[in-house]
Amino acid sequence: MNWEAIGAIAEIMGSVAVIGTIFYLAVQVGHAAAVAKATAQQSAAQMSIEAVVATLDSQILSSASMKATIGEELTPEEFSNYIRWVMVRMRVAENSHYQFRQGLLNLEAWRGQAAIIVAHLGPGCVAESHWERVSMAYSESFIEEVRKILEWASVRGDRFLANADERAEFIAMLGRK
Repeated sequence: MNWEAIGAIAEIMGSVAVIGTIFYLAVQVGHAAAVAKATAQQSAAQMSIEAVVATLDSQILSSASMKATIGEELTPEEFSNYIRWVMVRMRVAENSHYQFRQGLLNLEAWRGQAAIIVAHLGPGCVAESHWERVSMAYSESFIEEVRKILEWASVRGDRFLANADERAEFIAMLGRK
């Protein structure tokens, strides 16, 4: 075997090694993306759970949340605590919205957050008018998304997500990024 043949074999082996390395890196990038998505899903779920646990740990917040849900008037202390809790929920929703826009949170998880937005800020909700005063503390894209979600829900009123067709339409509305 001469030096030219050895050089040609070395070049072929080098090319195969480069292709193998590229394939390996592609697999690793895909795996890293899957891990990032799973982490984002877990993070969104954990933040939501912590917000709910806060109502269970606080007598005032628990009472305020129940009263707000059934439309009873809140005391000033209950209102203050409830509004702060709702704003925490909105911060969780904002984080989820960001993750959804980045492709890290799936549509179903974002739909759940959007339904929470409607539950706390929709027509007739205790925090509805307060949102208008504090919304500037959130990102522009999130404020616009909340506006679209609430607009969509207000057109439907009590029918909001009442049946499979409504849910499918809502998911289609949310699906655009």
